[in-house]
Amino acid sequence: MKPLQDYVLVVNPPSKALATQRLAKTLSCPVVTIASPTQALDLAKSAPPYLVILSGDDDQAWSSRIARQIRQQVQPESVLIVALTESSNCSWQPNEDNAGIDGFLVEPISAEVLDTLNESAITQKRCLHPV
Repeated sequence: MKPLQDYVLVVNPPSKALATQRLAKTLSCPVVTIASPTQALDLAKSAPPYLVILSGDDDQAWSSRIARQIRQQVQPESVLIVALTESSNCSWQPNEDNAGIDGFLVEPISAEVLDTLNESAITQKRCLHPV
């Protein structure tokens, strides 16, 4: 089996499965969705993604903690990490507690925004790790 590489990792609970399916269909790249933060960390360690989308839990500490842990598992500059929240519960406040998160997205996300985000993450990886 070919090792996983050049993929987007989406971390979210099963209750957000429908939103994740939409993300996977919109992006034109491999998308791996994992509900368990522990499994996401294990995967990131063995096969680092270039983009991580943290979805689901409305607890900012949850997303920030996972972002910091993923950054400890991989080369920190080689992964772009964003947190996703719902428009009805938009409570993200950029501060020092969110230091591991590069940006915040509010659902619903347009295909154009996802494409731009994906291209930015790919460009960042290529600039830091040219082939």
